[in-house]
Amino acid sequence: MLTNPSVKNKTLKKFAFLCVSVSLWLIFCVVFAGEEHLDFLPNQLVFASLIGDPREPHYGAVIQDGPNSYEGAIGSSIELLQWHPADESRWGMGIMGAGYIGLGNADYTSYPLRVVQKNGYLIYNAFPERVSDYQLGVYFSQSSGLVSHRLEYVHFSSHLGDELFDYVQRFIYTRESFRFTTSFQPSENFRFYAGVGYWGHIDPVEKPFFIHWGTELYTDSFGFIGGTAGRGYFAYDIKIKDEAGGVVNHSFQWGLQWKWKKETSPAIRLAVLYYNGNSEYGQFYRLNDNHWGLGIYFDP
Repeated sequence: MLTNPSVKNKTLKKFAFLCVSVSLWLIFCVVFAGEEHLDFLPNQLVFASLIGDPREPHYGAVIQDGPNSYEGAIGSSIELLQWHPADESRWGMGIMGAGYIGLGNADYTSYPLRVVQKNGYLIYNAFPERVSDYQLGVYFSQSSGLVSHRLEYVHFSSHLGDELFDYVQRFIYTRESFRFTTSFQPSENFRFYAGVGYWGHIDPVEKPFFIHWGTELYTDSFGFIGGTAGRGYFAYDIKIKDEAGGVVNHSFQWGLQWKWKKETSPAIRLAVLYYNGNSEYGQFYRLNDNHWGLGIYFDP
């Protein structure tokens, strides 16, 4: 049987690349594991998630009085490797991704093209999805003492939902973001973070730089239902983007964080939220979004 030389060369190149990659990973693990230890899929992130950022990967559902009646998110950051050197710092590498969806309330009056008649009944013949956004990327993180850092590269895309297909002009929205964020947490009750970002690719074309900061405040823990632990919290996040004529997005949360035990990481958060700025959804990034909401969040 004859083999196409070009196919054979491509196969050899892929095999060589795989061998080199595996070899480098093995050398990395051997060298650095000798210093202290290297963890695969650790239980805790080096750089803790920013709970006040609406576009930080998370699990949650919100009911609100804004353009979207309901919103949901499914996503997480997964630390693949975590290195603990002798100087007691920590270094991490992982992936992050999420999907966000905005739903309407199946409004017969506003979207009559979605209504059909069947067996004498009027039926809303579309899933009431208005918009959905997706993101996927990689990150590197480091922490030492009270300060931690995260450098991330993330792809974003936005897609118009079924409910609005015949009513809103859709367009291609894709972005590739580099963002560096530094966090300072002097106690378990207070955290401040700030960062700067750059869109390496942006479509539609806009000015590529943005800045970002925020804070998290927590009360002391208290005994809660069945011996569990609770504490109140406040989170504020602001993004300033040089797009759509200049955008300032404010996000506030006031709520309760509920844990099995004070020391454990997994938590449920119940919060009242307020958002003011332009929409976080790419298809509507030029439009104002001002709303209150009630949310439930699940922190891994």
